[in-house]
Amino acid sequence: MEPRAHLLPRLFIDVVLPSTIAALALILALCLQQTHSLAERADATASLRLARLAGELGSTEGVSPQAALDRTLQEGKADQVLRVELHGSDGRLWSSGAAPTDTGATYRNEVRPQGTMSSWVSMEVDTHSLRKAQAMVWLLGALCATGILVLAWLARVSIRHRVLEPLSQVRYAVHELVNARHPQIDETPVSSEFLELRKTLQRLSELHEAQRRDWSTMQHDNAVEALDRLRQSQAATRSKSQFIALVSHHFRQPLQALELFAAGLDQNASEEQQSLFRQMRHSIASMTRLLDALLEISRLDAGVIAVKPIGFTAAELFMRDRTSLNHEAVQQHVTLAWRGSHHQLHGDADVAASLLYQLASNAIANAPEGRVLIAARRRGQAIRIEVRDNGPGIAVIHQQRIFEEFVQLQASESERRGGYGLGLAIAERLARLLGTRIGLRSEPGRGSTFWFDLPRMPQMERHSSSSAQKPAAPAWRQAS
Repeated sequence: MEPRAHLLPRLFIDVVLPSTIAALALILALCLQQTHSLAERADATASLRLARLAGELGSTEGVSPQAALDRTLQEGKADQVLRVELHGSDGRLWSSGAAPTDTGATYRNEVRPQGTMSSWVSMEVDTHSLRKAQAMVWLLGALCATGILVLAWLARVSIRHRVLEPLSQVRYAVHELVNARHPQIDETPVSSEFLELRKTLQRLSELHEAQRRDWSTMQHDNAVEALDRLRQSQAATRSKSQFIALVSHHFRQPLQALELFAAGLDQNASEEQQSLFRQMRHSIASMTRLLDALLEISRLDAGVIAVKPIGFTAAELFMRDRTSLNHEAVQQHVTLAWRGSHHQLHGDADVAASLLYQLASNAIANAPEGRVLIAARRRGQAIRIEVRDNGPGIAVIHQQRIFEEFVQLQASESERRGGYGLGLAIAERLARLLGTRIGLRSEPGRGSTFWFDLPRMPQMERHSSSSAQKPAAPAWRQAS
């Protein structure tokens, strides 16, 4: 318990120790005062008795002092008087009591009888009882000091059990509540203050538990509601895609029939009619491209395209739509170059070819009379397919918007170069279907580079594909 280790000495030093020191100092002062009082009382008694004897001896001239000495000795036995002596001025000595010892205290007083020279009287008092009384005082003081130290120790124990342990329980409960856990409240009897605090923590724990249950229920309801909305959205998207696919299919047949009728009528028409028929065919072709793009997006959104990874070469990928791309490049007066056809790739060849066609067609449309490079380069364990153009480039703030449907970045209608802004939206969906992403590096005035990565063909599949029979030639996309 870290708080106990720091708080207990602090409380002991701030609360208990000053009182203990004050009590010990008071006991020491009382013992010193009592011993001093006992010594002063003994000195005063002996001095008073000796002064009385000196006065009596001084007033009885010519009378033997022995009777007075004996009487003083008898009266002073209660005060531990051992010996009384009178030293006359003529050298004579009168005494009463035991022989002199070195253990007692000796008191002296002068006797001045009238007309004679001064003499002095002495009294020896036993101090054993005084020292015994003083020792008893110190013993009682030591017992009191011991009792005070015991009380200080008991106060420390009481602080630990009645303050620090309940406080530690409070700390534990708060820590558990902070960490979103239900604390186990101790039922040990405590003071009323900690009892109220314990009840508050219990109530707080119950409120926290109720709030956690409510929050879990709300999260569950939100998750269920979000899942229902997702399912409804997916169902609506699938229904919309299926509807668009169905409508596009039924629209394509009349458009093809119109194109055939226009081609048949063009043979015997005048020059003015031929111009009109060319505009009709151009409009029919534009509608057909739009329907094809909508159908492609609907198929991708509906999730009806199954990915079938196989091994193929970059040359096969480039040849898949090369005729159609070359035709578009000739129409836009674009120089089209290909690099790195020897690389071995792994993935769905049809989806990869469609993705490359969308990127290359977008580059050709945005680089009229320019140059477009389609290249395959090794990048670690992957092959990067790049499409570079020297067109106008794309600003950074627009590089995310170009992958949205029907987005074209031309400033005005006169600058539009055909298309409907669906090519890159289709490409982005195809990249997700392949498990990759489309990268973009572009600056205004410096062209654009689009790329996507495909895995390299595994070594075992390479050997098996090289020893197997060559597959049939792929169906190339025809120029429209």
